[in-house]
Parts: sequence; C-alpha cells; structure tokens
Amino acid sequence: MTLANRLHLRLEDISDRMQLSEITSARDPHKLYEQLRDEWGPVAPMDLEPGVPAWLVLGYDEASSVLRNELLFSRNSRNWRYVQERSLPADSGVFAALAPRESAYYLDGMQQRRLRAPLDDALGAVDEKRLARTVAVTCEAIIDRLMPRGEADLVKDYAVAVPVMVMTEMFGMSLSDGNRMHELTEAVYAGREKARAAAMEQENLLAVLVATHRAEPGEDLTTALVNHPNHENDVEVMASIGVMFSLGHDAEIAWIASTLHMILTDPAFAARVRRGRLDLDDALDEVSRRNPPAPHVLPRFARQDCELGGRRIAYGDALVPAVAAANADRAIRTDDPWEELGSRFHLTWGAGAHACPAHRIGPLIGRIAVDTLLRRILDMELSVSADSLKMSASPWSRYPRKLPVRFTTPLTEGGPRPER
Repeated sequence: MTLANRLHLRLEDISDRMQLSEITSARDPHKLYEQLRDEWGPVAPMDLEPGVPAWLVLGYDEASSVLRNELLFSRNSRNWRYVQERSLPADSGVFAALAPRESAYYLDGMQQRRLRAPLDDALGAVDEKRLARTVAVTCEAIIDRLMPRGEADLVKDYAVAVPVMVMTEMFGMSLSDGNRMHELTEAVYAGREKARAAAMEQENLLAVLVATHRAEPGEDLTTALVNHPNHENDVEVMASIGVMFSLGHDAEIAWIASTLHMILTDPAFAARVRRGRLDLDDALDEVSRRNPPAPHVLPRFARQDCELGGRRIAYGDALVPAVAAANADRAIRTDDPWEELGSRFHLTWGAGAHACPAHRIGPLIGRIAVDTLLRRILDMELSVSADSLKMSASPWSRYPRKLPVRFTTPLTEGGPRPER
C-alpha cells in the first residue's frame, strides 16, 4: 500500500490496531510511541478498547492544536460518531469515562465557560496556608502509622492515602465516602465491564453529598459549588464535584507515585533531589514532563472532515492527545536536563479552555507529600526488583500499581536532617 493511500485510510479500515491501555501499562511506552511515530507519523491509529478505534495524537504541535481548537475538535462526546450511531458494544467499559456529562470538562463554548467558572472560583478561594497544614498533618499521621512496620506499599499506603484523605477534607466528605469515591473512580477510568455500574454508584453518592450540603452547608468545596450561581441544578453541581474529585485525585496519586518511583529507581534523579541540586518543585515538574500523571487525556471529537499531521480525520472521529509523547517530541525537547528546568512548554497541565484548573494547589499537595516522606524516612529502598514493578492498566493514567519498600531508621524528633 502506498504512503498516499495509507494517509487517507479511515480508522475502521486499519487492522491490527494497538490498544491504548497496552501502551499506558507498557514497561517503556516511549518505545511504543516511537514505533507508532515511525510507522504512521504524528497521528496514529489505536483502539480505546477492542473494536473501538481512535487516533492517538503523538506530535507536540498536533496535540496542542487538538487541545486548543475547540471549534474543530470538540470535548463533547455527543460529537463522537460511535455515540451518534449508538454503535458502541452494550458492555463497553470505555463509555463510562466518555459518556456525555453536564460539566465543564465535557462541554464546549459558552456552556463550558459557564460551568468552568464555579471550578475556578472554588479553587481560587482555597486558603493555601490552611490546605498546606491539612496536607502536612495528613502526611505526618500516615507516616506515623507506617513507622512501626518498617515496610509499606508507597502507592496504596501513601500516594493513594494522602490525596484521598486531603480531598475528603476539602469536599467535606466522610472518609468512607472519600475512599469509595476513589474505588469508583478507578473502576470508571479502568474502562472494564464494571465501569458503568461504578459510574451509576458514583452519581448516587454525589447526589447524597449535594443534598446533605444543601441542608447543612460547610466551609468546603462542595458548599462553594452548591451555592455558585452558575449552576442551574443539582445535576450540574454533582458533575462539577465529580470531575474535580475524580480527575484531581487521580492525577495527584499518579504524580506522587511516579515521583517516588523515579527516586527509588533512578539513582541520578534521586541524587539530584536528595543533594539539593534539584529542588522539589523542579523535581515534580521534571516528573510531570517525563511521566505525566495523565499520559493520554480524554478524547476530542472531530466536528468536520479535516487533516491533522498529514492524516485524514473524518467527522466524528475520536482523537486522544498523547501528552507523554508530545512532551517528548524532539521538535520541542532538548537533551540537556538543566536547560529544561523551569520550562513550562509541556502539555501536562493541558492547554486551551480545558487546561487544568488546579495548577496552584496540585503542586502544593504533591510537594508536601514527597518532601514529608523524604524528610521522615531516610533509608527507604525497594523490597523488590525495579524490573518486577507493574504499571496501572488504565488507558488514562500511568503509575506503579505497587511500590513496596522497607526502611529501618525513621527520623526521630530532633534527629539529624537528610542532606538536601
């Protein structure tokens, strides 16, 4: 088949498409990105789940264009051909994450702007000093419980526990509801057979949360969203809470876990952090660039036939911006880590109308979580080989499933501080 013919293939006409979750969970996803780039260029075919194709946007310029141009690439899945034609399998797991919702993350234009304002206003009003105290106290309490054991799974016991407990406090939830929201979020974004049931249970939990806060307001994000004049009904309030909690906690878990993973498995990176050559803000930024918490963001949908990266895109096609691949695009990347310190060219925080609204508090939570652990536990090391670690199987987030460590010399009150 000639190159010209391949450039004009429709998604459904391409056989042997790679599955997105296989890329996310691969030991070296960048190797797969390069294979796809070599074969297809900056826009490559893949499957969201078996039999449900989409384009994976690998190039920085192309991904940036998809994220910024909502007139051509809609975030609303009502523009997806598979939704319009009702052609998704009855047991589709991926549909739970992509189903149309009345929230800022799933809409475009004036509707998106109206529903984005409550998120920006609620997060903008967060007291950073109070939040920092909450995060610090949470981290210290969790580490205090881990100390006598001398071992821990830093994913389940820390990278998950810290964001869930902090966000539970921020939203005025009970801890049991926060833990259940975490479990349901994982099920929804894993895209498996239980995803739809998890999405329905999550809606029921949010409905009770909103009703409770209408009756008994508090000083929390839920009350701020309940009272925001831009919300026209409780369904919109529920959607705002759901997207803030689900995406925020998922990204924070992945960011903390990936940073700890790099410190434990990359001696050069660990030395730069522990010896003070790389402060934690820059360390977290380097992790977010090299291993973004969300390597693939939820799809955009073509509003009309168009061309992207030399590829013919049909009306209704789904396009997934591969942030991890775009950040590594040699068109914008150098090989000098010092030159890239402080650079914010990468797409980890998104771009355009749907850029992440938590760019202020997200790094605050991650920095305190990582700093507290490194300060309290000095001799932490993996208790398994680095090669045995497996990555999460979600198409949308990437971090180790487990990080089992052992440690023997906890820092006592007034004891020596680590070299930083």
